[in-house]
Formats: sequence, C-alpha cells, structure tokens
Amino acid sequence: MLDKLVIATSNQHKLKEIENIFKGTVIKEILPIPSDIGEIIENGTTFIENSLIKAKAVYNYTKLPSLADDSGICVNALNGEPGIYSARYGGENLGYKEKMQLILDKLKNKDDRSAYFITSAVCVLDDNYYIALEGRVNGKIIESPRGFDGFGYDPIFQPDRYNVTYAEMSLEEKNSMSHRALAMNKMKEILSSIYRN
Repeated sequence: MLDKLVIATSNQHKLKEIENIFKGTVIKEILPIPSDIGEIIENGTTFIENSLIKAKAVYNYTKLPSLADDSGICVNALNGEPGIYSARYGGENLGYKEKMQLILDKLKNKDDRSAYFITSAVCVLDDNYYIALEGRVNGKIIESPRGFDGFGYDPIFQPDRYNVTYAEMSLEEKNSMSHRALAMNKMKEILSSIYRN
C-alpha cells in the first residue's frame, strides 16, 4: 500500500476529480497541497516540465510521494494556443468566461475548430524516481459555451464522438473519458502495480 499521496494542486475541482479516480485503490490517503508551501513558479516550456516542477517542489516540501498534473487546451487553428498558458491566457486577471470568449473571437472566421485537451501527470515517489505520462482527448471548439458542470474551458470543448461538452457531462461521465482521467487512470495502474504488495 501507498500510505499517503499529496496532490499538488490548490484547484478544488481538479482535486475532486483526482480523488474520485483514485478512490478504493492502493492509496490509503490522498492529501491536498500544504497551504503554507508558497507559490510554485511553473516556468517550464512543456506540460511535462511544469508537472515535474510542481511535483518535485511538493515532494521536497513534504517528503511524501507527490502527484502533479499540468493540463491545457490546444486549438489547432491558433497554432496550439493557449497550450501551456491555458490558465494565464489573456492575462492573470481574466476569468474563464473571458478566456473562452477570447478563443471564440479568434476562431470567428476559421473553418478549422479542432482542438485537444491534454494532461501531463508526474508522480515523484522519492529522491530518485518519478513517473511521467500523458492523456489526450481530441475534439472541437463549439460556437458558444454550453453546460454548467466542470471548470475552465469545459463549456466550449466537445470531445470527438460526443454531442455534449465536458461541462454538460456528470463528473462520473467526464471521469470515464477525459484527458485527466486517461492520464490518472494510467497513473493508477502503475502505482497499483508498484504498491500492490
């Protein structure tokens, strides 16, 4: 068993999604990021780098296995924007309603509305060992936001083979197929195989 796993996020929605995925596994207790850790500067140039920066910082602070993810939406017609800048797109003080509008405005005269959500997850287990992997879901940006569940860019992203947005799905439905779920389920399998005994 893995006694404790710290989730390196202060985003309550994300924490809830991850807890839901890891429920009833080899992990006894999931802990939120310590409130007194201070700001972690994510200055990587890729999703994986940012995840590793966060996971290492939390591991070094707590000396407990730490799991971080960096996620974002990449719009093909906008050269992959907002990408790793998804959380800061349009400026730090812009809310997600405005961030979504920014994308919709930029896509106004574009035929290609394809996009993908990606999650890079990194789990630092000790001073010498970490696991890094990715989950990706392809889809498209719809014309205007739909749905009230989820968070971030969920109301404008409709995954391939679905006729609803992420924000129109229940937590269970989203957790069965989302980019974060894909990455975290892979992580769950790896951690289960390591800590099964």
